[in-house]
Amino acid sequence: MSLSDLLFDTCIIGGGAAGAYAAYRLHQLNHTVAIVERGPHLGGHTVTYRDPILTNNQPIDYGVTWLQNLPVIRDAFAHYNVPLIKEKIDYAIDMFDFTTGEPLTPLPANETTATLDRYSTLLDQHPYLATGFEDLPDPVPDDLVAPFSHIMDKYHLGGLLDTFSSWLSGLGEWPDYPTLYVMKYVGTDYLAGRLQLGWVRPKSHDASEIYRAMEQELRQSQTLLFNSSVVQVDARDSTVDRVVVDVASTVDETRRPIITTTRRRRIRAKTLLFAAPPLPDNLEALGLDERERALFRQFKDPWFYTALIRVDGFPDSTFLENHGKDHPFHRPRLPAVLAFRPTDVSTIVRVTVGSKSRGLSEAEVEDCIRAGVDSVQRRLGGGNVSDPEILAVRDHSPYTLTVSGAAIAAGFYRQLSALQGHRRTYYTGATFDTHHMPQVWMVTDQVLQRHLLPALRGLRG
Repeated sequence: MSLSDLLFDTCIIGGGAAGAYAAYRLHQLNHTVAIVERGPHLGGHTVTYRDPILTNNQPIDYGVTWLQNLPVIRDAFAHYNVPLIKEKIDYAIDMFDFTTGEPLTPLPANETTATLDRYSTLLDQHPYLATGFEDLPDPVPDDLVAPFSHIMDKYHLGGLLDTFSSWLSGLGEWPDYPTLYVMKYVGTDYLAGRLQLGWVRPKSHDASEIYRAMEQELRQSQTLLFNSSVVQVDARDSTVDRVVVDVASTVDETRRPIITTTRRRRIRAKTLLFAAPPLPDNLEALGLDERERALFRQFKDPWFYTALIRVDGFPDSTFLENHGKDHPFHRPRLPAVLAFRPTDVSTIVRVTVGSKSRGLSEAEVEDCIRAGVDSVQRRLGGGNVSDPEILAVRDHSPYTLTVSGAAIAAGFYRQLSALQGHRRTYYTGATFDTHHMPQVWMVTDQVLQRHLLPALRGLRG
């Protein structure tokens, strides 16, 4: 029987954190799934580097690293027998302006602590932010629609400046964002992880281990199509009992020399779960109607990249963070390195790079990294800091998809939630919560329980 003759309960587009977790949960509930993933493996933004020569294959994560110590994490890792260990993020932080070399004078610790308490009290007023956007009240409170810079003034949250400019560095122009997005990113669970519960990570220090375990289990009875893209989706509106997904997969033929070919296949599924970023290029194959198009085209996104470099002379166990000395919220001038962060290997450093006006080529990201290392060399007086060897670069764009405060006030997320099940299609992923892996998994479970699973129960047979 060819693949085009196979029937599935759900076709999942995107095998990142959301798509992989959805497949794991549906598999647990004895539903059949097919995953279509552009990359060569599950996990999306969870990426791990191994150097077989200099580090003896020691895993070094440069995407997802630390995880909030929450039941959704503990349960999944326990299911796959991937042991977790507790860790603290207790590195020293050196904040300075990479352009001028000027350091930032830290705010007094007691002022920051008191302000975090006030912020936590504000969070407690919005318990519906815990998972997803579906439970937002109507109308959305004015505080959540206002730019976060206004809320900082209104509630005297200036003591958060250092802390949030560090925690939110990859989020984009967070002072200008509607407060909803900041409170989602630095939510109650995230704050508890930072201040009380601490963090966990796999004992192996390899965040990709969980996705390899998922992949191994799913392969036994489900269909995983890697290096594949959706060409066209048909029958979302028809009376036919299956959505038809036309897939193109890149295949390396087992001949010498290796010949890369494209194989066209067709999937028939009762439901479609879109778990990739809902950007125009990704959505084009779905044949959006005007209702869908009108919502998705409102999203805006910043660009975010991570990398690993090998460099000598950086201070041990220290975050080196780029903060604009003259910017009222200490935002650096972008595109540029946002931070250099230590890894488990002393000479290998994790780098984050941001851009707010356009996407960067890999060469441009590397130029930003070299300029950032030059800034550290000047900061440390040159000498002992070597030129960087760039080991890996990863594009994590879009890191956050946002809409305007006016759109939120006009019911954007109410309308977005109403799309669940429209034309046999359901949506999940970081866009529907935040980029924290536990929150992506929890919102995916919410979508399954509230929407997709009831639909499958109604489509038995």
